[in-house]
Amino acid sequence: MIITVAFDVKNHVEVLESWPIIKGDVTFFLERAENVLKKVCIAFRNVGLEFAPTFRPSEPDGKLASIEMGGSGYSSSARTLLMNWQTIISGLQVIEVDYDSYELRFNPESFDEESKIPIKSFQPHSDKSLNQVIDFEQIGRAFCAGIVSGDRIESTSHYREGRLAFAAGRYVDSYNNMFLFLETRYCDGKTNANQQAELLLKHSTFVQSLEKALVELPEINGQTWSEKFDLFQSSPTIKDKIKKLIHLRGSLRHHSLKSPLRWDPNKQDDYREAAIFIGAIVGDIVIAESLSEIYSPDALKEFRSISISTGFETKLKLSTHRLEKARTLELAMSYPTTVISSNLCLNAVRSGIEACEKEGQLADTVRFGAIQASNNLELFSLDFDIWAYTSARAIEMEEEIGNIRCDFEHLSAGFMQRHSFTIPVRSKGLTIEGAWQVFKASVDHIERKDPATRVMSLKLYLRDSEKVILSYRVGASVKH
Repeated sequence: MIITVAFDVKNHVEVLESWPIIKGDVTFFLERAENVLKKVCIAFRNVGLEFAPTFRPSEPDGKLASIEMGGSGYSSSARTLLMNWQTIISGLQVIEVDYDSYELRFNPESFDEESKIPIKSFQPHSDKSLNQVIDFEQIGRAFCAGIVSGDRIESTSHYREGRLAFAAGRYVDSYNNMFLFLETRYCDGKTNANQQAELLLKHSTFVQSLEKALVELPEINGQTWSEKFDLFQSSPTIKDKIKKLIHLRGSLRHHSLKSPLRWDPNKQDDYREAAIFIGAIVGDIVIAESLSEIYSPDALKEFRSISISTGFETKLKLSTHRLEKARTLELAMSYPTTVISSNLCLNAVRSGIEACEKEGQLADTVRFGAIQASNNLELFSLDFDIWAYTSARAIEMEEEIGNIRCDFEHLSAGFMQRHSFTIPVRSKGLTIEGAWQVFKASVDHIERKDPATRVMSLKLYLRDSEKVILSYRVGASVKH
């Protein structure tokens, strides 16, 4: 099999001729359009079929279909070879190769290999990892939120660059940009490590996000952090941990050839964990700021006023079901949007919970349902399992519940994905009202981690069992 790695060229370079340069099992060639260089390619021959892509179909037990791509080691080798070539040619012509975006091609070398290579081409766009659906309501309300300060604009620019670098696998750049966010926002122009540690320690917002990352990241990733990034074990105090972040930034900023600890730009994976950690801290700060302003009453009021006055409005009806033969609620809701999305559905559920709490009905409300007012199409449903209909109306156990598992399915970059996490419950029982609170905590957790998450279904389970507490799903008419 032949694996070809083709990198895009970003600037305008004219090349009047081109033919393959073959050195052993490696071929260097260019792809042009009307003498303009478009791609620089490295092809590897005599590659084993074990590096071919494989496709696994979906299974009856719920496992989703997946594609496993081979050849990642060859893309790394191709990048190294092209960096060598780019270094030599730079004195004559700057050729800006896009190392973040490349195409993998898999071609048979014989007729027998043809049927064993199910996928012939694949382009892993780094930008697609950040390509999520977002409601126009969030975009519009952000415009209505007002003016922010110049230092916030500058620091958040570093955060965006850090996100883009991480998606492309440039973890050193990602770490540096995330630290520049902290430096710009909190360090008051000071660059000395001790001064920065003292200044960062004084900012409760930063310290709270750091402590949150220390608690959540090991549990979420389910991994043992490497010795190269041992912030969790070897630094006993928060100040020590902050200094460790600062010192790593110093070593990544200064690329001294005399230092045996200097970092290699071709070994970005060594700093992936560090980039994940500092990115979680900065992301928590930025997301909290965005949510507080996008969902502020003033921004909502102005956006809603504009939407209603211009006719861009959608109405829905949410109905509740109680165990008692008592008055239930039917809520008429209006949203400043023309598209019913999964995010809007969750917001409607939150509004329904608040209304039930206000009316004193949450303790025996066990079902929500909503339809779009204009066509009566189902938008979502939320149902409690049979335990809520028993005489006790509660889950009772002999020992502490410990935690409740949340499994949810969401769409990302066009693919349905499934994730799980747990919510701690320090009691021996769970009431209907308590289950509603766990549901709220679950959706709040998902939104806080990534506000653009498209939750299509969600179920709560007791501990590690398959005993469902409640289930939520959106209807077929809901846009992603």
